[in-house]
Amino acid sequence: MARLRLTYAKRGRACFIPHIAIPSVFSRSGRRAGVEFELSEGFSPRPRISLGPELPVGVPALCEPLEVRVRAFSDYLMRSWDDALPPGFFFTGYRFVPEKDRDEARALSKLCEASSYILGLRGPDRTPLAAALEEMMEEGVVLNFHEAGRGLCRCIVERPSERGPGLLVKELRIRGIIEGWPEIFIFREAVGRLRAGSVTPLTPSVFSVDFLQRGGPFAEQL
Repeated sequence: MARLRLTYAKRGRACFIPHIAIPSVFSRSGRRAGVEFELSEGFSPRPRISLGPELPVGVPALCEPLEVRVRAFSDYLMRSWDDALPPGFFFTGYRFVPEKDRDEARALSKLCEASSYILGLRGPDRTPLAAALEEMMEEGVVLNFHEAGRGLCRCIVERPSERGPGLLVKELRIRGIIEGWPEIFIFREAVGRLRAGSVTPLTPSVFSVDFLQRGGPFAEQL
């Protein structure tokens, strides 16, 4: 069996599927596409699927990692699996994990060092966001941030398994910028390795850098 690492995006109604239900989404669609998974042991064997850090319900994402073990895989099977996914889900990349590479073969949770978010206030005045993120950077809440145009900001948060987007919402609420989730648009752009102050996804992306910087498939929601 080969160890396969993939990244996927979710948007629209797919964002409201809870983290605990995500493995079933990929196992059912994979079976329909003809993917042969390695199964767990016990009375109710099921595909062994590992996910990255949990994402709150309602938050869209572009490069969420998952791992499975499969008998064989190819670009054709990747497209078939992608076509079998429910609306709102699609793959953004994949790679095989060499078991002899001790660094890359670590558990998925160990490889997710940081996450990148795009934030935007849902209102006519988006200017307070950058000032609040500047304070949060000085206090160590975010590693860094920069303005991304159109009133949006991109920020990097370390240790995503412990510090999710809820932390950003909480800190903005403390500073009086928002009262809660409905007042901010937030999507997780990537989860992965921290390299030179930016986040590198755990698989090569099928999208161009320019596409990602413009918000990718979520641009119309910003």
